[in-house]
Amino acid sequence: MDLEQRILSFGNIVMDGIYHVNELPVNNEKVFAHQVNWAPGGTAVHFANQSAKIGTRASVLGWVGNDSIGIQLLQLLELNGVESSLHHIFNAQTPTSIIMVDDYGEKAVVLSPPMEESRLPAPEEVALYDLQEINHLHTHLFLKPYVDSLLRECRKLGISSSLDIEALSVKSWGVEGVKDSIALATIIFVNESALHYLSPLAMSIEKSLLDLYNLGPDIIICMRGKSGCVVKSEQGMWSYPSIEVATSNSLAAGDIFASVFMNRYVGGATINEAICYATAASAVAISRSSIAVHYPTLKEIEDMLHGKGQRLLDESRG
Repeated sequence: MDLEQRILSFGNIVMDGIYHVNELPVNNEKVFAHQVNWAPGGTAVHFANQSAKIGTRASVLGWVGNDSIGIQLLQLLELNGVESSLHHIFNAQTPTSIIMVDDYGEKAVVLSPPMEESRLPAPEEVALYDLQEINHLHTHLFLKPYVDSLLRECRKLGISSSLDIEALSVKSWGVEGVKDSIALATIIFVNESALHYLSPLAMSIEKSLLDLYNLGPDIIICMRGKSGCVVKSEQGMWSYPSIEVATSNSLAAGDIFASVFMNRYVGGATINEAICYATAASAVAISRSSIAVHYPTLKEIEDMLHGKGQRLLDESRG
C-alpha cells in the first residue's frame, strides 16, 4: 500500500470498554466479566486504525473532551500510526461506550450521551479542513449537517467519498434526509436493516440497491454479515459469499470491511478484488479475539483469502 495515499475518516470518537461475558444479561440480572479491555472506538477510529494497519497514511477527524479519556485516545491513536485531527471541546466529557460480548460473539452496547451539538464548531468550519491533501473521505451519519458539508466539499474538489449507513442513522435523520446524503457520496456501505428502512416497499435487496444507486453514487454495497454482500455499480450487480469462520467477536467487522475495500479500491484494485480483500479482512477480524477489535495485517488477509477464502476467490472469478 502506498504511504502517500491518504484516507481521512470523520465521525464520532469514543472510548470503548469491551467486557467479555459468558452470556448477555437479561432484565435485572448481574453478570461478571472474564476480561475487560478499553480502546479507542467509533466508526471513524476503526476505519482509520485498519487503514494504518495495512500501510495507508490514515487520518481521523472529530472531537474529544479535554478530559483524561480524550488525552488517552490521542495517545493510543498515535501508537496505532493514525494521524489525529481531534479537536478538544473544553469542559466536555469524551464519549464512551460499554460493550458486552458473549461466548457466541453476540454483543450489547450502551452509549454515553453524545457531545452537545451547540458546543461544536459550525459545519462550515469543519469543511475548511484541508481536504485537498487527502485521496478519499470516509464517514457516517452521526451528525448530518457536518457530514453533508464535508461530502459537498469533496464533490466540489473532485475527491471520492464513502458513507456508512446503519438503521439508527435512518431513524435519526429520516429516509429523505439520508437519501439526500447518499446523493452526495461516491460509495455507499449499507447494512440490511438500514436498507429495509430506506426502501421498505422493494421486494428484494437487488431492487432496493437499484433504488439507492439511482440517487447518484457510483457503488452501493449491502453488507449482510454471514450472508456475504451484494454490490451494485455501473458494471452490474453481484452477490459475494462470506468466508465461514468461528465468530469470537463481531465488533467493528463492518468498519474493517469498509476500510479494506476503500484502501484497495482507491489504491487501484477492481471492485471485485477489493470486495474479496474486504471479505477476508472481516473474516480475520471476527475470528481472532473475544475481548478486543482485531485489525488484520495484509498478510493475515491474504492468508485467509488463499485459505478458507478460496471459494470466494473461485466464485468471484466465475
